[in-house]
Amino acid sequence: MKRMFLAAALLSGLAFGVVNVQSAWAQSAADAVAQRQAGFKAIGAATGDIKRVMDANGDLTTVAAKAEEVSAFGKRIAALFPAGSGTESGQRTRALAAIWQNKSDFDAQAGIMVREADRLAAALKANDRTATAAAFGTMTAQCGACHRPYRAPQ
Repeated sequence: MKRMFLAAALLSGLAFGVVNVQSAWAQSAADAVAQRQAGFKAIGAATGDIKRVMDANGDLTTVAAKAEEVSAFGKRIAALFPAGSGTESGQRTRALAAIWQNKSDFDAQAGIMVREADRLAAALKANDRTATAAAFGTMTAQCGACHRPYRAPQ
C-alpha cells in the first residue's frame, strides 16, 4: 500500500513538474530575449568604452574589466538562445532561425568571442597598446562574424 501511495505521489509530482516547466518555458523565451538584448547592449557599451580609452591613449588597465564583462556575457550566450526563443516566440528579436539550425556553430562562435575577449583583457591589463589594438580588432571582427549569419539587419 505504501509503495502504491509513493508511486502515485511520485507520478503526480512528475506531472506537476512538467506543467510547471511548460509554464516556466512560456516565460523563459521572453526572459531569454530580454537578457540577451540587454547583454548585447552592455557589451556594445563596454566595447565603446575600451575604444574611447584606446583612442585617447589613456591607461588601458582602467578598462580591462570591460573586456572581462564581454567575456562573461559571451559565456552565457549559448544558454540565452534556447529553442523556441526566436521570432516564433512572439518576441521582438533579430535572432535568425539559422542560430537553431546551426546551433553548434553558433555556440562555437560565441566561444571564439570569449577567447578573444580574454586575450583583449590580458592585453589591457598589461597596458600593451600593440597587443590591445590587435586583440580589439580580432574580437570586434568576431562579433561581425557571428552577426552576419545569425542576426537580421535593423
